[in-house]
Amino acid sequence: MACCPRGETFVSPTLKYALFFFNFVLWLCGGIMIGIGVWANIEKNKYYYQSIETIYDVLLDLSILLIIVGAVIFIVGYAGCVGALRENLLLLRIFYSIIILIVLLEVTIAVLAFVFKDKMRNWITNVLKDGMILRYQDDEDAVMDWFQENIECCGINGYKDWNKNMYFNCTKENPSGLRCGVPYSCCKDPDALNPGIPNILCGAGALNESQVFTATSKIYTIGCVDALINLGEANLPIIGGIVLGLGIPQLLGICLGRLLDGQIQDQRDRFRRNHR
Repeated sequence: MACCPRGETFVSPTLKYALFFFNFVLWLCGGIMIGIGVWANIEKNKYYYQSIETIYDVLLDLSILLIIVGAVIFIVGYAGCVGALRENLLLLRIFYSIIILIVLLEVTIAVLAFVFKDKMRNWITNVLKDGMILRYQDDEDAVMDWFQENIECCGINGYKDWNKNMYFNCTKENPSGLRCGVPYSCCKDPDALNPGIPNILCGAGALNESQVFTATSKIYTIGCVDALINLGEANLPIIGGIVLGLGIPQLLGICLGRLLDGQIQDQRDRFRRNHR
């Protein structure tokens, strides 16, 4: 808190309130993300309840990820907001320490992804296969359909991945009406029969070896991992801009937090010297 008469403080009001409003926006964003995540989780569980058994159930559930990320942003925003407004060193240090840890984590992941890119890719591929392919039609259909339709891909490594799904696999024992097919979102023109209404059987026979040449001409055959990599390579300037857009506020928050911390500490040292 302020220790000296107005005009004799080391703490810059401009810095103090700039940091306050910066964190107030973060705090609001975190609260909104938590609210959306909770709502999405409740709505999803109305139709299909998926218990959390492994870390993959968390990583592949967008509603839970929204809640977790929103909670972190909410805590960081609250600590920075109150810490700046009340000149509370403990909350202020919690604020910029968490951001420093997040930046270090981001850099570590980026370095590991670059150095061990093949292993990282295999790990991500296996995780997505287990989560998005095996659980399709039960829980993850909306997310996978969005990617396949918008990225123009099919499966994780390719359309044959759908052989691992219990509804689409091409074994003789499979009684499903979708047997030997792929999801409609793999189709190049899923609503060709009725405009605006997807034909869920447009990918029928794509996994059947005897129909493969005819069926695969109607679907995307490239896997979503390769499609995303190609998309990223084609849009490197945009990705670079997004990375800067996310990185600059984090570094700015650290710098402002450390600067205000130093000013408050100087003010307190001065107060102690004057009252000895």
